[in-house]
Amino acid sequence: MAAALQRAGLSEAHVLDLKVESDDLYAAYLTEAIHLSLAGILAIVVLLLIALRSPPRVLRVLAPLFLAVLAVAAGLALCGVQLTILHLVGMLLIVAVGSNYALFFDRQANLHEAGSEALTLASLVIANLSTVIGFGLLSFSQVPVLVALGTTVAPGAFLALLFAAVLSRA
Repeated sequence: MAAALQRAGLSEAHVLDLKVESDDLYAAYLTEAIHLSLAGILAIVVLLLIALRSPPRVLRVLAPLFLAVLAVAAGLALCGVQLTILHLVGMLLIVAVGSNYALFFDRQANLHEAGSEALTLASLVIANLSTVIGFGLLSFSQVPVLVALGTTVAPGAFLALLFAAVLSRA
């Protein structure tokens, strides 16, 4: 290759290995996404501490989210799925959706309003079913991006509601 370039009169040539460059770029994006996600989690914890004014309540709100994300990550890993940045985005969606469920259960536990439990639970189940069905359908797509989001968010949203309900009773 070098001899052919010299015959062509090109004394200086640079070879660009696209695979190496794209892998390096992806690794940098993934590292930055993880750092920003951790900063976001820290911000959520601080905001919850300010809003709820009770570390035990904050733990009860955060526990279902972390359990859902951990269970989904473990399930995907056990199925041999290599986790990507898209799975990270899906896990952030689990936290976003699941935090609503956990906050509803926390509010319900602290209000003690008679008769409102059934209405809250029905609303949460309907919202959860919509989320699980919507993202569950994405998991059957032919587009890998949609599959990654669907297989992450659908079970995660369901587990977030389940864990929030179970842990609110404890």
